[in-house]
Amino acid sequence: MLPSQAILAFALAACVAGCDDKTGPLASLASPDASGPATPAPSVASTTADAAPPAATHAMPPRPVPTSSPTVLITMPMETQLQAIQYMAAMQAPWPSDAPADPDYAKQIADSLKSAGRTDVISSGRLIEVKMDKGCDATLPKQALARSTGAPLGTLLAHGVLVVKCLDRQVQCLQSTRDADDVLCTHK
Repeated sequence: MLPSQAILAFALAACVAGCDDKTGPLASLASPDASGPATPAPSVASTTADAAPPAATHAMPPRPVPTSSPTVLITMPMETQLQAIQYMAAMQAPWPSDAPADPDYAKQIADSLKSAGRTDVISSGRLIEVKMDKGCDATLPKQALARSTGAPLGTLLAHGVLVVKCLDRQVQCLQSTRDADDVLCTHK
């Protein structure tokens, strides 16, 4: 592993470890934008499979790459790679308006995804991770959910699951449950 890869891996691990910490260095990412009030999380009954994202009530850091080309490569500038780390941490950080994490529901979804790879429930149910030998790409998390569980992203969000992540030896991709178009991948 190159030194820059080791630094990025450490920084991402530190960000993920602190995502539910309301007092740690990521607390500012988990707080609502001061310019507007937080809105409540949508109910399961009012959530559609891939509904339009809710009105912006939370400031996200700058997205490092456009949604049309969601992969950050190790050969990209360090600033882009650092933006990817910050953005991925913000994707996983709970907002005050998010539903409480439901670890039992997250485990049910993770168990249903086992055909795609080894699954883990992380951050008390905020993140579902699918580890695989190969095949992770920007479309896999959403496709695996549709194929294996039938659960729309909005339903996962209503149960406090914020991100579904796939990773293999070359790629990791995070699919936000808040926005069906919000996927970010990093390539090693």
